[in-house]
Amino acid sequence: MMPKNQPIRVLLIEDNPGDARLLQELLTESQTSFVFVCVERMAMALEKLEAGGIDVVLSDLSLPDSRGVETFEKLHTRAPDVPIIVLSGLADEALAVEIVEKGAQDYLVKGTFDTDLLVRAMRYAIKRAESDRALGEERNLLRNVIDNQPDAIYVKDLAGRYLLDNAAHMRGLEVNSMEEIIGKTAFDFFAKTVALEFQADDELVLRTGAAIINREEIANTHNGTNRWLSTTKVPLRNREGKIVGLVGIGRDITERKHAQELLAQTNQELRAKNQEMQDDLSMAREIQEAIIPQQFPAFPRHAAPGESALCFDSRYLPTAAVGGDFFHVLSISDTKAGVFICDVMGHGVRAALVTAIQRALVEELIVVAADPSEFLTQINRALLAILRRTQTPMFASAFYLVADLETGEMRFSSAGHPKPLHLHRDTGEVQFLGGEQRPGPALGVFEDSVFPEETAQLRTKDLVMLFTDGLFEVERPDGKLYEQSQLLDAVRQRVHLPAPQLFDELLKEIQEFSESTSFIDDVCLVSMEVERLGR
Repeated sequence: MMPKNQPIRVLLIEDNPGDARLLQELLTESQTSFVFVCVERMAMALEKLEAGGIDVVLSDLSLPDSRGVETFEKLHTRAPDVPIIVLSGLADEALAVEIVEKGAQDYLVKGTFDTDLLVRAMRYAIKRAESDRALGEERNLLRNVIDNQPDAIYVKDLAGRYLLDNAAHMRGLEVNSMEEIIGKTAFDFFAKTVALEFQADDELVLRTGAAIINREEIANTHNGTNRWLSTTKVPLRNREGKIVGLVGIGRDITERKHAQELLAQTNQELRAKNQEMQDDLSMAREIQEAIIPQQFPAFPRHAAPGESALCFDSRYLPTAAVGGDFFHVLSISDTKAGVFICDVMGHGVRAALVTAIQRALVEELIVVAADPSEFLTQINRALLAILRRTQTPMFASAFYLVADLETGEMRFSSAGHPKPLHLHRDTGEVQFLGGEQRPGPALGVFEDSVFPEETAQLRTKDLVMLFTDGLFEVERPDGKLYEQSQLLDAVRQRVHLPAPQLFDELLKEIQEFSESTSFIDDVCLVSMEVERLGR
């Protein structure tokens, strides 16, 4: 924009000295300050324009080296942003209209204007040129913006002809220039059925003024390519609010749709695999439930129900569909019972597989079941031989005891397992089973492991409670752990309760402590209660 009070720099192109002098005199009568550069030929005028510093051009059309419309065209081509006022001796309206249409700011006939008219024409010309430049910059900015959008943007008139588009729209229509699109319709680029659908949408928007927002549809081009589009169409209105066309925005979502289709297919396959896995887990759970004792042997074997010298009870709570805890009660003889409990590292399918192996080994080694130390030694060797073939290290803690009703003695060995609790119901005393002797290592770790044997006395109404560490390794939200000492106190408070009630109340207390209805690790509880001793 030209600063106020700055002289207007005028390039006067006139080969008639008298006319040139007259024009300068007219302008000197104005209160506006002017700086003149006067030339007589086109060549000199072009040099001045090339050098710059000109605010407005006053030019005759008839020069020694250029005549007519050609004179204006040369000047305008060389300096398209400089306003040009044509001064002619001919009152030719058709020529004036043609010159103005080509970009001249005004057409004045010599001898028909005074100082005020000429100055006003020059000022208006400069203002219009500044406005045109600003508008051109805005258009250029808008063009840069829409051409750098990934979405196809276009404008249509009421007849469905394209008036404007951007680079993305051209790429979508597979053309190289705007000229190949402007003035054409969708029928020139799409299959007739698709073009008719587009036309119906356009007519609906133009008729109702209601926009279409982000509608997904498939488009078939003439070359047979199928593309998915997310289409938005809004009415284009003039200053009076009248609908004069529409603006369309199309986003090519073909890749996204293909990705969605692939994802849907993958999800379907995944659901099928998950269902298959769930079925497998359900079967595994059923199998595991089958190997967990649901009924217990009687002692002696011929004892009627309810008359067994030993009574057993249990609870098994896996954290997943299958768990890694396991127990078994062995009938060694009419007066000897073996109780085995183990806890495989981790939980889930791998741990459950190891428990199945343990079950098989327990049944297989029944011949040495009367000797706790040898029993664990044999299980350890067999388990280690199997686990060595796997890539993932696995081990299991275990505890095994043999109760002899004839002698009233218990013999037991531990493989890194928590000590059971021994409840003396006649005295109300509860203590951990075993002395200070160090237990053997977990099963499946060392080949030559030794599992020391210990003994304890049994009395009528005594109860031995075996459990896995999931029972007491429970954390409260504040980080406090439920410790074995708390478990011991809880059992002491309930020492005279029947085993089923004792187990239920213990589990409830621990769940209330953790403020959770579930355990973070598998839990297994087994009780052996002595109803009587002797044969």
